Amino acid sequence: MSFKYNLKNELKYQDIQLKELSGRIGVPYGTILSYVNHQECIPNVYIGYKIAKELNVTLEYLVTGKPEDNYIRQYLPLYKELISLSPSVIKSFEKIIHSYYELYKNKGV
Repeated sequence: MSFKYNLKNELKYQDIQLKELSGRIGVPYGTILSYVNHQECIPNVYIGYKIAKELNVTLEYLVTGKPEDNYIRQYLPLYKELISLSPSVIKSFEKIIHSYYELYKNKGV
């Protein structure tokens, strides 16, 4: 699948308009429009990275259409919030998660 196809699908999936994406990443609307209207028009790496980062997908996914790990996509917003916390709070969450992991692993769930 092409960048054009993958970008269109992702924008539709996330219910994001081209103009909105343009404003979020600081790239002219016409430039973004060209990526979804012309098969041969793809962004440079820097703009592709900005698009992927804003959409919480990998650049590889936008270019190849190769499905990424759904857990990464699903938990990326949580991860971003977690890393904004203090190291001591993060350590507490690590202990909680590890405890739950061990509990469920031992139960075979």
